[in-house]
Amino acid sequence: MSALTIVVVVCIVMMSLALMSSLALLLKDGGDATRAVLADKVFYTMIAIFVTWTIINPTSISYEIPLLAGLLGLLTTVSFARILSKGRR
Repeated sequence: MSALTIVVVVCIVMMSLALMSSLALLLKDGGDATRAVLADKVFYTMIAIFVTWTIINPTSISYEIPLLAGLLGLLTTVSFARILSKGRR
């Protein structure tokens, strides 16, 4: 096992812990604004875990998924903002 593999595994474990704590807070807290922010955080943390995983497990779609997720993430952020503002512009 190389040093890079150990570092990547430690990073994935730390991001997974952050993801689990965000999900726990998302289920516990009931505010709309908090849910919107935490939903974005969970989404981008999952993408970060995937990108980190592809460092040690190369795939043919390593960069396409984060690019697509970035585009879709923008749409979800805008839709959450519209929900919070109740459709006002």
